[in-house]
Amino acid sequence: MVSRSATITPVSRPGSQAVLARLFDVSNEPMTVTELASGVLVNVNAAFERLTGYVAVELVGRRALDFDLWADPRLRERYVQRLRAEGRVDDFAAVFRARNGQTLPLEVSAVVFEQDGVDYLVAGLRDVNARDRRALQYEAILDNAVVGIAFTRDRVFQHANPRFEEMFGWPVGGIAGQPGRVVWASDEAYAAIGRAAGPLLMSSAVFEGEFEMARRDGSTFWASIRARAIDPLQPVTGGSIWIIDDITERRSVEQALAAAKEQAEAASKAKSEFLANTSHEIRTPLNGLLGLVRLALAPGIERAKQREYLERIQDSAEALAGTISDILDLSKIEAGRLSLEHLVFDLHAMLNTLRNAYSDLAAAKGLGFRLEIGEGVPRWINGDPVRVRQILGNFTNNALKFTERGTIGVKVAALPGQRLRIEVNDTGPGVAAALLPRLFQPFSQADSSTTRQYGGTGLGLNICRQLAELMGGEVGVVSTPGEGSCFWAELPVEVAAAQRERHEQRDTAIDTLRGARILLAEDNAVNTLVAEAMLRQWGAKVKSVSNGADALEAVQRAHGGFDAVLMDLQMPVLSGIDATIAIRQRYSPSELPIIALTADVLVSEREAALHHGMNDFLSKPIDPDRLAQALARWVRRARRSHAARTDDKRNSVT
Repeated sequence: MVSRSATITPVSRPGSQAVLARLFDVSNEPMTVTELASGVLVNVNAAFERLTGYVAVELVGRRALDFDLWADPRLRERYVQRLRAEGRVDDFAAVFRARNGQTLPLEVSAVVFEQDGVDYLVAGLRDVNARDRRALQYEAILDNAVVGIAFTRDRVFQHANPRFEEMFGWPVGGIAGQPGRVVWASDEAYAAIGRAAGPLLMSSAVFEGEFEMARRDGSTFWASIRARAIDPLQPVTGGSIWIIDDITERRSVEQALAAAKEQAEAASKAKSEFLANTSHEIRTPLNGLLGLVRLALAPGIERAKQREYLERIQDSAEALAGTISDILDLSKIEAGRLSLEHLVFDLHAMLNTLRNAYSDLAAAKGLGFRLEIGEGVPRWINGDPVRVRQILGNFTNNALKFTERGTIGVKVAALPGQRLRIEVNDTGPGVAAALLPRLFQPFSQADSSTTRQYGGTGLGLNICRQLAELMGGEVGVVSTPGEGSCFWAELPVEVAAAQRERHEQRDTAIDTLRGARILLAEDNAVNTLVAEAMLRQWGAKVKSVSNGADALEAVQRAHGGFDAVLMDLQMPVLSGIDATIAIRQRYSPSELPIIALTADVLVSEREAALHHGMNDFLSKPIDPDRLAQALARWVRRARRSHAARTDDKRNSVT
């Protein structure tokens, strides 16, 4: 056996070399000599041949790996690691495989020496008896355990397996002799664990729990602990066994699952509250609508009273339309089906319209209202005017809803990099900092009492956030309880040049539509009644049909003599799309504009309408201003196209 304290040095005298070679050969302890760098066996003695069943000529010049001498390659790796780290190994528990396949539990001691500039490894092996084999098996179990196992006595570590040392960041054998305190984050934590574990260990009970423990470098991790005294009568001096498992990852997963569950429950609760609120927000104006209609239809009612009822009917209908629009907008956004328009529009005009609309509403509540357009804010921009107005409107509606006294201010400023900052300031109650993150979440308001007091679905601010993000911008809020709030949005803008067509739009759409010949294809009688009334108020001449087949026949009879067609998409007999396809076989989009009217607001429907030859697309409920502007734009273009064709014919004749 190689002595624990042996030091082998180069031997130069021939006589000494012969003596050592003879001792190597006749030793009863199996021995090997290996070239360290290559792992090639240089020599084995007769005792090694007897132990393994191999003969020297089979082994010398080959590596132990070549014939699977190590029964467990993991033990060999650990053996090599220890040799590289310490330069020697003492009583290393290993298992070899003999030539006949029998496994041989052994203890290996080895040391590195240098001869003629080459590093060699001389190893001695000791076959263990049955008792030693059991001890070796236990040690092998400890060495290969996936949990950390340590033995302590008098609160000092006596031994720990490789996994324990790895877990706590200690080198091989490094934790032996260290006080138990080194694996705890603080003296207080160590004292607390002693108070908790002591009584249980003394009563032969198992101490277990989950605790935060400390690595050698001071970092901490969560571990599951299970401990038991070897001798309950002497739990300190007799020693105890501690089993440690790193549960940091499991605990993180559990915490993530708990957080996800909490979020899911909160979302479920929020959706339940949202459904209740939405039901209220729909039923309340609907109930008002029905009641007011009955009152307005009562016989003998005064004209002034009837007008009051009609105005309230309009308010209730707009509130109902707003609620439904919020729900539809959110569903489109979440489904990824909301697309943005890219139109040139007058931002200053939009802001002034907003001021005119909301200053009267603010004055009715005794509030001030101011609009500030900063220097450098462009007038003409390219974007989606409806969605920009929606963000502005939602912010301003909230400010108006929650503010009881003071002033509401709208401020628009130009930022570097072609960006705009929109701010809506109020002097309302403000929002506590803890509630701010909820404001832009769907189905949420600051708290449920807000909904009960002020109403609303809790969708508006979330829609603002998602619209801003679709535009490449962001939204936020700054609020101080008792002082008020500032809701803001920063949006990228594309500055547009004022074009000749922009000046043409100074002429009112109503002037353009006066005398225009419009074909209305709509199967719903109420929608037809409303649309006819609007068009005739603008001075247009209207021909109405109730399905696509009648629309196609009307165009054919008039020889295309309409300035524009308003076409519902979903109609009996022949759909709006099919009717458009048939019309386009004879009349181009420039000759006869067709504008789609539909309650379906999906992007796919819009794309289908435009693909099959429609010029424009308006969703229901129809906004009178948007309808008038769209009709006027296409009527003007159709008239110019007709005039150009007439001139061409005259020129060809002459």
